[in-house]
Amino acid sequence: MPTHLPNAILRRAITPALTTLLALTTLTGCGLLGPSTYDTDETAIEADSGEEFTLSVPSNDSLGEEWYVAEPKPAARVLRAAGEDRKNPGGEAIGADGGRQLFHFKAVGRGSTTIRLIHCPVGSCIDKGEDSATASPPPSPPPGSTVAPRIDPPTYHTYHVTVK
Repeated sequence: MPTHLPNAILRRAITPALTTLLALTTLTGCGLLGPSTYDTDETAIEADSGEEFTLSVPSNDSLGEEWYVAEPKPAARVLRAAGEDRKNPGGEAIGADGGRQLFHFKAVGRGSTTIRLIHCPVGSCIDKGEDSATASPPPSPPPGSTVAPRIDPPTYHTYHVTVK
């Protein structure tokens, strides 16, 4: 039996698998297998006109955390909001975490814009997108208490989007 035969068989088995993996990687990167998803550490986004993408931010429903698209809103000539939803594998159980809040967008025209998301820990925002400088002060401590309740201030996260 020739010694090169096992290599030929191995090559015939691996080549289609590698070709498929390369194709899937390429299609995923182009958004052809579904919208691209960006986490909070990915703040520079490039998209083609007509492409959809998703912003995924950590959110703990059981703690009352909320994220909102803040003012100023993204330029309507460049982006359109396409809805939002949540993924919460921990459910509504107190202390459950690992949830994500998802913001979906569609690139509609060439140009650049920003998306500002505001993160509101429970009790820190009175209205969607309210700036922390104008938010209501934290509630007063109960009578006889010496420690005021701790309310984390809202924080902002900005994404820079370029549509080609």
